[in-house]
Amino acid sequence: MSSRERLLTALDHREPDRVPLDLGSMMSTVEVEPYRRLKKYLDMKGEIRTFLRDHVEPDEELLKRFGIDTRYLRLKPPQSWTMRLLSDNSYFDEWGVRWKKPSSSFYFDPIDSPLAHASIQDLEKYPWPEPLDPGRTKGLSEEARYLYQNTPYALVANAPGVGIFETAWMLRGFQKLLEDLIGDHEFAKALLAKVTQILKGIYGEFLTAVGKYIQVVMVSDDLGMEDGPMISPRLYRQLIKPFHKELWSFIKKKTEAYLFFHSCGSVHEFIPDLIELGVDILNPVQVSAKEMESRRLKEEFGDRLCFWGGVDTQHVLPYGSPEDVEREVKRRIKDLAPGGGYILTAVHNIQSGVKPENICRMYEAARKYGAYPLNLEE
Repeated sequence: MSSRERLLTALDHREPDRVPLDLGSMMSTVEVEPYRRLKKYLDMKGEIRTFLRDHVEPDEELLKRFGIDTRYLRLKPPQSWTMRLLSDNSYFDEWGVRWKKPSSSFYFDPIDSPLAHASIQDLEKYPWPEPLDPGRTKGLSEEARYLYQNTPYALVANAPGVGIFETAWMLRGFQKLLEDLIGDHEFAKALLAKVTQILKGIYGEFLTAVGKYIQVVMVSDDLGMEDGPMISPRLYRQLIKPFHKELWSFIKKKTEAYLFFHSCGSVHEFIPDLIELGVDILNPVQVSAKEMESRRLKEEFGDRLCFWGGVDTQHVLPYGSPEDVEREVKRRIKDLAPGGGYILTAVHNIQSGVKPENICRMYEAARKYGAYPLNLEE
């Protein structure tokens, strides 16, 4: 069974020859520091390629070594914008949001919200990204066609950035947007509509280029925290969900690919809404968050939803032994893989401090325990 057949079988809620494996086909991948250590551990040479604030594009040699079934397709930077790192280790993204990486941190965080004091009239004058910028899709159609025709891998169209809600609060400021959602629906809807319009344009160009070659298309919007929803389900259904419906319906009309939704945190309360909106795959399955126990998710939603992720990156991968990692992988396969519908990878990025032995053991254990018919008594 080829990697593409394996993934499509699992996404059809059937059991392939083994659980499909992912690494680096989306925004959640591995950070530079653990990847550098992993390459040294495996005696792999060559430069480390990164995208989006020090996220790594894994080497093809490594993907083959681990038996990874997915390969990514990612938009290029627009011609109208270039990432320029400023002297204080900050930069402005193409939306005008400023990001900064403190010397004591491994991550860039948004620190300025350019629309914090904006009115509805200001939205019309704001220098928005150009969704039809030809730089975004330069060479992508040819790349997608080549991968589809000449490799056995499943192709994943990566999200062009964060989603509607996240983009809106980065532009407006988190607290300010929440205030708008409560007390200024007119502004909130105007901002969300503008962001949706731009993302539809970007996805439209992206899927025109790659839509007939891909098997999975990714969207994202963080809706959860560790202990529950980031916003109330009532507010979500009233003000955010209609825009998700608009964008995701547009995407599903442009491609037959499965719709992959990424949201960190506890999103259990939103899952029925996501299924209603056509989501096929939930990622990253943050099993350490409230109400995100893998067995419960499979029992409640496994007939309608596939799960992509699940191997704990908060506790087990960084702090556990290789034996702990093996037990974690076995547990997630036992909970999520019966009947298909599971793609194994880490919950979100493999972060600094994760030992290379643990990364290797994760994929070794996945191959050991993930063969169908499942036999997890070893």
